[in-house]
Amino acid sequence: MKFVLIMMVCSQTLKICTPTQEVDLYDTWFNCSSDGYLKAYELNQIIGKERVEKEQTIINFQCKIFNNI
Repeated sequence: MKFVLIMMVCSQTLKICTPTQEVDLYDTWFNCSSDGYLKAYELNQIIGKERVEKEQTIINFQCKIFNNI
């Protein structure tokens, strides 16, 4: 079984979200969720404190079972 990491960035002040984006595939739920937290943190740092504060950004992620048909 594989899991896909899906991420989305939202702005609370602008009331918008980016389209969801599939980031990577993982062999375990643990690896997917752990990387989700790490990537969300890294993205928050890239966006930067000023913009995060101004737009009140939130980075959402989820892991879903990947069905390779």
